[in-house]
Amino acid sequence: MRPELRAAVQSIGLANLGVGRAVVTEQTEWVLESDAARSEAHCAWLAILALHYTGDLVSADAQCERLARDPVWAGSDRHQELLTLLRARSSLMSGDVARAAELLKALLARRAPTLPICLTVAWLIEALVHLGEFDQAHQVLLDHGLVGRLGSHLPDRVHVLAARGALHMAAGQFRHAIDDYTACGRILATLNVVNSAVVPWRSRAALGALAVQRYDLALALAEDELIAARKWGSARGVGTALHAVAMARRDGTSPALLEEAVQLLELGHARSELMQALYDLGMMQAERKDVVGGRSRLEEVDEVAHACGNAFWARRVKPALARLNDPDGSRVLTRQENKIAQLARAGYSNRRIAETLFLAVRTVEFHLSSVYRKLDISGRQELVTALGVVAP
Repeated sequence: MRPELRAAVQSIGLANLGVGRAVVTEQTEWVLESDAARSEAHCAWLAILALHYTGDLVSADAQCERLARDPVWAGSDRHQELLTLLRARSSLMSGDVARAAELLKALLARRAPTLPICLTVAWLIEALVHLGEFDQAHQVLLDHGLVGRLGSHLPDRVHVLAARGALHMAAGQFRHAIDDYTACGRILATLNVVNSAVVPWRSRAALGALAVQRYDLALALAEDELIAARKWGSARGVGTALHAVAMARRDGTSPALLEEAVQLLELGHARSELMQALYDLGMMQAERKDVVGGRSRLEEVDEVAHACGNAFWARRVKPALARLNDPDGSRVLTRQENKIAQLARAGYSNRRIAETLFLAVRTVEFHLSSVYRKLDISGRQELVTALGVVAP
């Protein structure tokens, strides 16, 4: 094995273990300085993936541009496919999800035999979920036979499970999301992959657990992720984990933790994760009667959404801002309405909500009608995006 390839493999190994981020950065840069290493697709692929895991998207993008000018990469279909896949991943990580989706759809349309299909599909699902294109994302899974039980030898199964988990979360199927994320985590554990920069499955599963009121599970997952993220030390990873911990604790420390998460996600250029953290911080501040602070954070969500062309978040934050700007408070949910709305979002039927809260079914129906009117939505499916991550 050539020294450059050995260094690239070692870098991925360290990244998977979540240790030696500075060493990984140094080694990958050394690898990509070598003309011989750059011409070998597998070696360059590993090195740039490792850079993605460090969170250094600027360097990763610069290396991709350098490869695009390399005659070997320009003249090889396989090299071009891998380069497009790397560029799509960078776009997805930086929040430019529309560009990521466009690149990934184009790759799949080519039906290239050397393309890592499952990985491409998984990243496309993530991009479509961020865009709010849930039906399209589900259709992509169906088209590639990736619904239901996945075979143990399926390539890139962990990424498919993580992408499916994201789609389940977005669709309000929280228990299915938890199942897919925990299955992803079990596979990663057998591969000795503990770094949340590879797949932040614990943070995502924690938010799903919160939505179905499994608070102990949510806190355990979130705090485990934070330990691993701090060990690796990337701004994106620590910010994502802090967000989950803040929501899982839901106590006096939560606003400060969310503030820190926002700062780190800004530093890590993680705009998709940043919008979610800003939204949850804004909603939390509003719930705690800091309407000015809450409005400011939601306006930041709107700014970031428009800056990166994310129509989903631009749509989502609009009704939240309208409620905060409501002068007479007529669009603010009452405590009872909020409890009922959160249970409905978690999948409870009207009868089960009534039994849980010791109410009449007709009372539940009345309150839900009021919730839909105040949130300017048409039904319980839209509660998934209209409400915050977890009930206060």
